[in-house]
Amino acid sequence: MREIFRLSESDLMFIVETLSPELRDKIDVVREDEEIIRGMLEDSRLFSRIMSDDEIMLKISPKLFFTVLMMKARMDLNRELYTIERDRYHKIPVFDIDKVRELINEDDVFDYLVNMLVSFTKTESQTIYYVIKGRRGLRRIKFSDIDVFDMLKLADMIDEDMRFPVYKRIGDICLWLLGIFPEYVMPRSFVHSALPMRVGFRYRLSVEEYEELGKTFYRLAGNSYDAKVFGLDKPLLLLSENFTIAEKPLNLISERYLAFRKDKWFISLN
Repeated sequence: MREIFRLSESDLMFIVETLSPELRDKIDVVREDEEIIRGMLEDSRLFSRIMSDDEIMLKISPKLFFTVLMMKARMDLNRELYTIERDRYHKIPVFDIDKVRELINEDDVFDYLVNMLVSFTKTESQTIYYVIKGRRGLRRIKFSDIDVFDMLKLADMIDEDMRFPVYKRIGDICLWLLGIFPEYVMPRSFVHSALPMRVGFRYRLSVEEYEELGKTFYRLAGNSYDAKVFGLDKPLLLLSENFTIAEKPLNLISERYLAFRKDKWFISLN
């Protein structure tokens, strides 16, 4: 059974009580049936319940929330004729919907995107102490795992055999920002200045710059030995090759389902 279908007791009970209360006594059977769980996750009544409940964060896990949203996005994309891209002033229809469907129908990619979204609901800051050759005492640097500049700096400081999670995180940050928070990114074709603009405690890059970083670091992560060990080489390399396509289902989730809920599920970028 795919990992995203392995639900916690509380998540599974929430689904059953929403859709089929009569199955409460058979929850152990439901838990082991992937097709039943898939059907429930795709049920429009579950999506409606999740979206209409202002206290849903207290009732279900981020994993269930984003799995349902990704399921809904995939179904909606099957009905679309095109996707939308934006420049500084316009919305532009792009006829790449077949590529978007093909990518999101890859189970490995779908599951990776769910887990990536979940990873941004709880972020971490870490402090590293280090010694500069020829100087006395320890130096200290604090890193945030949602700051792409911090992660680039960290990747440069650590040994190569430790870089896989950092490379992967850099790719994730770029895709998450472009997919869920495109309003915090400089528009496409923006001529960048020598010094990037700051938003809160972070710098802003352009769409093209984030896309180039995302492609590069997903490729580096996907080609690493650790990616093969964890079974992530396929989705990482697919995301590297189809980075701009991968933005589209996340854009749909951001605009249609999360419009005024982003700060409830994710850390504020202000």
